[in-house]
Amino acid sequence: MASAVWGSAPWWGPPPPAPARPLTDIDFCSGAQLQELTQLIQELGVQESWSDGPKTGRDLLQAKDFVFSLLGLVHRRDPRLPPQAELLLLRGGIREGSVDLGPSPLGPYARGPHYDAGFTLLVPVFSLDGTGKELQLDMESCYAWLCLPELMHGTSVRKAWQGCLGPPIPGGRDLTHQTESEENSKDQQISRDQPHGYVTELELCVSSEKSPSNDLGPESPQQDVIDLGFPAPLNGDVTKAASDSSVPQPSEAPEAWPTLCPAKVAAWFFAALAEVAQSLIPVPGAPRLVHAARHAGFTTILLATPGPPRRLLLFDLIPVVSVAGWPEGARSHSWAGPLASESSSFYLVPGGDLERPGASGWQLCFARQELALKALIPAPLLQAHAAAQALLRPLVAGTRAAAPYLLRTLLYWACERLPAHYLARPENAGACCLGLLDELGRVLEAGMLPHYFLSCRKLRAGDSASALLAALARLRGDPARALSATVEEAKAARKGGGLAGVGGGAH
Repeated sequence: MASAVWGSAPWWGPPPPAPARPLTDIDFCSGAQLQELTQLIQELGVQESWSDGPKTGRDLLQAKDFVFSLLGLVHRRDPRLPPQAELLLLRGGIREGSVDLGPSPLGPYARGPHYDAGFTLLVPVFSLDGTGKELQLDMESCYAWLCLPELMHGTSVRKAWQGCLGPPIPGGRDLTHQTESEENSKDQQISRDQPHGYVTELELCVSSEKSPSNDLGPESPQQDVIDLGFPAPLNGDVTKAASDSSVPQPSEAPEAWPTLCPAKVAAWFFAALAEVAQSLIPVPGAPRLVHAARHAGFTTILLATPGPPRRLLLFDLIPVVSVAGWPEGARSHSWAGPLASESSSFYLVPGGDLERPGASGWQLCFARQELALKALIPAPLLQAHAAAQALLRPLVAGTRAAAPYLLRTLLYWACERLPAHYLARPENAGACCLGLLDELGRVLEAGMLPHYFLSCRKLRAGDSASALLAALARLRGDPARALSATVEEAKAARKGGGLAGVGGGAH
């Protein structure tokens, strides 16, 4: 019998058994191996990242420039759209959680069947200093009102925006003006006189040819949809254009100033863009706009790139108000310290529920700060979020669910709650993915989630939360099988030259 030395004394016989290791790599709910889930998440990231794949194509860069040029044409027809503005371009569409609009009718678009990659573009129609009387915030509802005086910078804005005005602030509420130091306002003010530019989070990649589903019927109402050479129009819940309401007579008292109605601004923006789109003459070798529709407070367009292969790119265009400064009471610190001072500005966006009574208030949006937060999130947690988002994609397509942005917010709260060294360990990606899905289930059951930036506001899950919760429970019962299927879909798309997860893994 062989001899072995254990410590300083010889031991004759087989070595003693190793100490028992706790089974910490098993998911209690499904029995799945966390190591297997982590490997699947990493494989999904390889298939969807394109880090080692084809480089950005010239035609996809042309698509981005096409959208910017389209907005330039809109300005030439309607000078109310500023000729020069800073545009914020985000990877991923609204249906992928890029911006919070609440539970909204987002149309039937699904990445894969209808388009290859989605993007969100915030288009400022106004740029304001947050210390002025024009902007007023209700700290109870966390909605903002843009009150228009007769003149702004010597221009009769009230006359120019006559068709988009609403009544004064409802109910005579006690509203708090935005406050910000003079030094901050001077440094951060966004002016229409600044050079044209854009901030981008894009990572454009090649895509496969997509054709819309043939079982989708015509869009309704037709005045809010245009299809230019699209084989089959998409069918969806498209918001009807808001009818003009009576506008009060101008008054010098700020509380009597009419407000800029977000629903009417969204309708005007779509109508102006549609008028330009219908007059476009196709240019060989250039992208072609094949579909445009208004959904709630934003406009969705589909661009067909020149191929081969042909690619369909989705852009969600949101008319916004850019505000320099910081709203009183909003979060200014993250888990990693103060938010960057250069991002001390925010947006006002049309909320998703534009048909609610008195819907003249704008919703606050912190897209710039979320870009800064993304850079602070550990890579394994970002991979886990991307995988969870990919699993959610077929569950939320065509619904009014706000789940994608809820999942994004859970990402921030996880960073606040959990140790950074735990989130940064690659082997914990599987556990983080399951944790995000479990947290989302609890949010759907509760119907709301605290807003990360505004303590006064709760993010609503929407009317479809119950159905989504049931579908999520089924997925959670066998996450390994769901992830395996998602990986295989990504592989198939990549073999065909598709974009697979670009945008879907947007963080």
